[in-house]
Amino acid sequence: MKNREEIIKNYLEGYNSFDVSKMIKYLSDKIVFENIQNGETTMTLNGIDEFKTQAEIAKNYFSERQQKIKSFRHWKE
Repeated sequence: MKNREEIIKNYLEGYNSFDVSKMIKYLSDKIVFENIQNGETTMTLNGIDEFKTQAEIAKNYFSERQQKIKSFRHWKE
């Protein structure tokens, strides 16, 4: 398995280039994605199929998008 930083970089490269296949390459089939805004959960997606569908829909909201990594900090829970 790739290390965490490579996985995150790959996801963001996919996100920034609207490449959903690249975004989900290393995600678990059992992913649970939660969107939280102002402390409130506004969306919950269960499983890779729901995540992929939403990612494809979300591409239509942007003509361009750019997320950048400022730093990494690792810890164990």
